[in-house]
Amino acid sequence: MKSRFTIAFAVTALVFAGCSSETRDSIESDVESVVTEVGDAIDDVAKDAAEALARTIATQQGEEQFKNAGHELEGDLKCEAATQDGVDKIDVNCTGTTKAGGAATLTGTTNELPGAAVVELDGQFVGSVDGAEVFNTESLGG
Repeated sequence: MKSRFTIAFAVTALVFAGCSSETRDSIESDVESVVTEVGDAIDDVAKDAAEALARTIATQQGEEQFKNAGHELEGDLKCEAATQDGVDKIDVNCTGTTKAGGAATLTGTTNELPGAAVVELDGQFVGSVDGAEVFNTESLGG
């Protein structure tokens, strides 16, 4: 029993073979457009997932990093993540407030696909309170 894809491909090939050169060019162009659109949609999903994971890990592990540095936070860090070069590089920027009322910021970049270590994010990260660096690390979590 042949798969639906194989049957659809065979029918398309038969139709394609019976078409004029102009029609074949038009069909080829349409197929290329569909393939490009599907590829772009997959890229967007991968970027969204990578950014969401990076935000989640940075939020949880960043809060722990501030606590370990003696600057426990009042509430949660609020993190944003933006992919660059596909999902090969992700910039992370977080803000929060310490229990003492200081403005906490966490900035950094990871070159790993978030989630590979589930609760750890490798890269370069700097935590500051009121503009003064309180930690500098190559790993959030772990």
